[in-house]
Amino acid sequence: MRHSSLPKLALCGQYESSGGTSDAAARGTKLDEAFRHAWTHSEFPDWELSEDDASAVRWALNECMKLGGIRDGLTTAEADCRSKCSLMEHVGTSDGVAARGKWHVDLKSGQIYNYEAQMAAYALGFMEECFEVEWTAHLLFCDQRRVVTHHFTYDSAKAIVAGVLRNIGTAPRENEYCGWCAKSLTCSARVASYTGALAVKNDGFLTLLEDPERLGKFLAACNTLDDFRDAAKAKARELLEAGQAVPGWRLQKPRASAYVDAEHIAAAVEAGTIGAADAIRAGGSISGKKAEALWSAAGAVLPEEIVQQKLGQAPLVAGK
Repeated sequence: MRHSSLPKLALCGQYESSGGTSDAAARGTKLDEAFRHAWTHSEFPDWELSEDDASAVRWALNECMKLGGIRDGLTTAEADCRSKCSLMEHVGTSDGVAARGKWHVDLKSGQIYNYEAQMAAYALGFMEECFEVEWTAHLLFCDQRRVVTHHFTYDSAKAIVAGVLRNIGTAPRENEYCGWCAKSLTCSARVASYTGALAVKNDGFLTLLEDPERLGKFLAACNTLDDFRDAAKAKARELLEAGQAVPGWRLQKPRASAYVDAEHIAAAVEAGTIGAADAIRAGGSISGKKAEALWSAAGAVLPEEIVQQKLGQAPLVAGK
């Protein structure tokens, strides 16, 4: 059992990692490596990081300095960041530890999730190793530009980890991590959820729309149904690509779209083939974040008055 599994097991005792990797996980690893290198060597790595990724890492480095990383001797060397507590066999690795200041940091990309249990296990291991009774964990959500801090005592950290371990093997419960679980398509709780969504028939659906409680449960069930649908579509595509018929379904000819790489546009502007203003207008507007990076690279400050806001419809998300 890995430290990273604790937040999932806290919500469902049947969680099992699906293994493998994803583009998001690979990106997270790349950001982590860049962060460690930059802090250890006091220089930003000359790697192929996108503008957004480089900006995310720089933000995390700046936050570490604001937290007192230099004063407290923060190190990001993996050998110094390993943590093993008395309740687990697995050895976890935080992204940085400042033993002098009794705190550690962990870099997280993507959306904000609750990682308290994982941080408690790290903190417990560090406290046992350093003979401390208090510890602080700082989660650096680099894409959201937000720091989430957890303060632990030895007893509270141990209680959190022990509580998760006691939950292992209990009945399954649907939660935000279901899509990452190896049992996502066989879990009894999820099967019951998607069959419940399919069970609404005829005018019963109109009645459901007038009942806020049933409406909420139906929408949650539909989220589960989407996962099963996606798995079914992936299987159908696999069969069709192998030449096997799936009644009622076929593969269309893929759409092809021509494009010109930005480097060629830039080269044409430098050569005077096309005008810079024409090229910029053809490319259209850019995000405020990209504009800020452009002005910053030129040693200037982006004027606030030229930044515009466009609000879309408020997203509907599941409450926690």
